[in-house]
Amino acid sequence: MKFDPGFRNVALLSCCQAMAQTQMVLMFSGSTLIGLALAPSPALATFPITLQFVAMTLSTVPAAMLMKRVGRAHGFISFLLLGSTGAALAIYALYEQSFLLFCLGSALFGSSAGSNQQFRFAAVDTAPEEFKSRAVSLVLAGGVFAGLAGPTLSTWSYDLLAPVIWGGVFVVMLVMQGLMVLVLLFTNIPPPNQLELQGPVRSFGVIARQPKFIVALLSAMFGYGVMNLVMLSTPLFMTTHPTHPFAIPEVNSVIMWHVIGMFAPSFITGWLIKRYGDLNVIAAGAFMAVICVGVNMSGDSFWHIAVAMALVGVAWNFMFTGGTTLLLVTYAPAEKAKVQGINDFFVFGTVAVCSLAAGAIYQFVGWYALNIAVIGALVLVLSANLWIRMQRVPVPAAE
Repeated sequence: MKFDPGFRNVALLSCCQAMAQTQMVLMFSGSTLIGLALAPSPALATFPITLQFVAMTLSTVPAAMLMKRVGRAHGFISFLLLGSTGAALAIYALYEQSFLLFCLGSALFGSSAGSNQQFRFAAVDTAPEEFKSRAVSLVLAGGVFAGLAGPTLSTWSYDLLAPVIWGGVFVVMLVMQGLMVLVLLFTNIPPPNQLELQGPVRSFGVIARQPKFIVALLSAMFGYGVMNLVMLSTPLFMTTHPTHPFAIPEVNSVIMWHVIGMFAPSFITGWLIKRYGDLNVIAAGAFMAVICVGVNMSGDSFWHIAVAMALVGVAWNFMFTGGTTLLLVTYAPAEKAKVQGINDFFVFGTVAVCSLAAGAIYQFVGWYALNIAVIGALVLVLSANLWIRMQRVPVPAAE
């Protein structure tokens, strides 16, 4: 049987996704604590990572449009150069103990991370028709490596450049960005065809009024936003706990369980979507996030926190993957770059707002109020899910 090059490209993109997500884990494990150490106020502890998500948001549309012009691989590599500059600047900022420079480095890294979010769409471009939904989930499955390697690398490298604490983490990130460039040079993603470049294009307002687009966007937006709010506040809660603060290795262990929860289901999420449909998988993810809140409210032991973080990770996987595959049926070929870029703009714009809010909400109203705050977003996703069912609009599972 002839080997389909699409499967090879999905495997290579999964490797890139693994390294990209490992870098995100490294940023998540250290940025809040670095911000807490460098910021003039504890309420600004999550400001560097907020800037990262703002830059990620702002880069989504330019990245998508650049890839439409020069191809996926060259577009990814261009933005990786920005990420490498950001990681190098972060090391210098730690050496100088400069909050401002660290914020700038985080923003540059975020620009690269925004481009990396397109790996799942690149997989769709190259995958066989019957394999598209599983291609999305299998590329995201590369994050399983991040769940295992990220916290371990963080624990090993955070004092590697001592006395420049956390500097070694950014050295690891620089190495991974170089490896991603090498892997991308071996991909063979087809360039945009004539229909994609010059086909008919509707206004975004027309596209955005589609019920399927609305549900796809809300699912990805709030699945990612809720996950990010809980994830970023958890290290703050653990390290500043009034009666039994947790050590850094315990924080990293919780992050590991969370990232495994995010990506391990990806080996079956594509199959679940084909078997049960996008809407059912999205609803299951929203219900799982509600259970996460219940676990967080019921206790504050290590295992309460670890289980809750794993649950919100699985919830993100179902809502984000389901939203992504549902989005695939809402646009024509020539609308692809625009819709994908704008979708990610709203998704990561929501993430940026949540990351800025995480430090402030935790600082001013506390851990339990923060958990209660996410319930409204989950109710909105479930309501939209019910609404589209009542429209009697068929929502096919993405192939």
